[in-house]
Amino acid sequence: MVNASSAARPVTQAPLGGGWSRDRLARYFVDTWDTYETLFRGVADSKEAFGVRVHPFRLPLVFYLGHTASFYIQKLKLVGMVDGGGVCELDERMEQGVSPEDPDELARLTEWPDPNDVWSYRKTVRDIVLRTIETVPLPAVLAPTSPLRALLMGIEHENIHLHTSLPLIRLLPPRLKGTPQGWPAMGTQRDGGAAVAEPGRDYVLCRGGSVVFGDDQPETGRFRWDNEYGRRAATVAPFDVAPHPVTNGQFLEFVRAGGYEEPGLWTTHGARLYLERVSEGRPHSWLPGAGPGGYRYRGIFEDTEMPWDWPVEVSRHEAVAYANWAGASLISEEQFHALLDQEFGGVSRVAAMLDKFDVGLRRGSPRPVRGQGAFLGRSGIDFVGNVALWLEDDFTALERGSDDAEGSFRVDPLYPDFSEPWFGPETGMLAGASYAARGHMADVGVMRDFMQNHMDQLAGILLTRPAR
Repeated sequence: MVNASSAARPVTQAPLGGGWSRDRLARYFVDTWDTYETLFRGVADSKEAFGVRVHPFRLPLVFYLGHTASFYIQKLKLVGMVDGGGVCELDERMEQGVSPEDPDELARLTEWPDPNDVWSYRKTVRDIVLRTIETVPLPAVLAPTSPLRALLMGIEHENIHLHTSLPLIRLLPPRLKGTPQGWPAMGTQRDGGAAVAEPGRDYVLCRGGSVVFGDDQPETGRFRWDNEYGRRAATVAPFDVAPHPVTNGQFLEFVRAGGYEEPGLWTTHGARLYLERVSEGRPHSWLPGAGPGGYRYRGIFEDTEMPWDWPVEVSRHEAVAYANWAGASLISEEQFHALLDQEFGGVSRVAAMLDKFDVGLRRGSPRPVRGQGAFLGRSGIDFVGNVALWLEDDFTALERGSDDAEGSFRVDPLYPDFSEPWFGPETGMLAGASYAARGHMADVGVMRDFMQNHMDQLAGILLTRPAR
């Protein structure tokens, strides 16, 4: 493996308001950039490791290594901070990925650059961005097309790809990866109490009530993605919620009951193709193995004895199928905000508590649900940090018109393809934040994360049902 240039240092979030200084911006950029590179230093220095497609719907890792660098260049070109002539041919080649409905669409994409060339490209782009930071205007108001917003967009885009690259590197064979220098260690804590409890046992009442969320001030000092602008107001009926996300131990019962062989449970868009082309009949974070339960845990860089009391990490297909099997539902976006209000006093209060939650890549894995050190809500619910949560909702704009149209949604002028192409049933939403959420990804209740139904995520299952 190539030695990492710096350790992965946890940064939970960017400043909530304005007040950017060049020094602060440079430190935030370098920390994000170096953490991303530290992750990829764990991939073996070979064309095989960077060229294999570990997931049927995703490109080889060499693309994601170069993509975040290319993204910076493209956005800085748009705002006039980088010359339109470009740096090299990798600028355009690595700019845009492919997220097909059918994995066969990727079969023709076989020619990829040498990983060493991409590492060199990243060094060149890093220097360009640091020089840009020396001259970029630092206004108090972050206009949609301002150069400062383009820079922040590059940083937050890299935080997203850190989060989505972890499940891909998890799928690499052990001989093609190794824990890189500076990467946080996996957790070793095992409590056992919630490992095999009945799913949803000891449901907790959420009173519901009126919720309002979103951001109706697009030009502020805070970075937002386009799907986070607008306001949503709703009245949430009382509901019962499980005290913690579903554990590996609880999910084992679904596997043993033949849940992957029951097509009636798999009701999400594209589930049939997922079962035929992607699924192995178990979460991708599991491996067959000796020992209790018959499985081992597949960590990002190393495998270990199965932590049955850690939250299971699954795709949206698996999350919905499990909820159907358990006779329950996933939590909705509106319910999630009602729960934030009841348990922590709302989004703004949560923002002041982020250091208490398991976010920011302080460790290289989840921890036991409701385990030692977990920061629980007022009712003892463990639902923020550790893993993100798949929502019941298909991905939509925040504001809706009377006919359930997209309302006042405005496409981002710097990134028109970020949200709008993904609205619909093939894409699910996530709330909360995982142990690896950094930067804006850790803005619980603000970040409206989304991902295609078939993609592995550092995300789990929180069950709800109507109040009894």
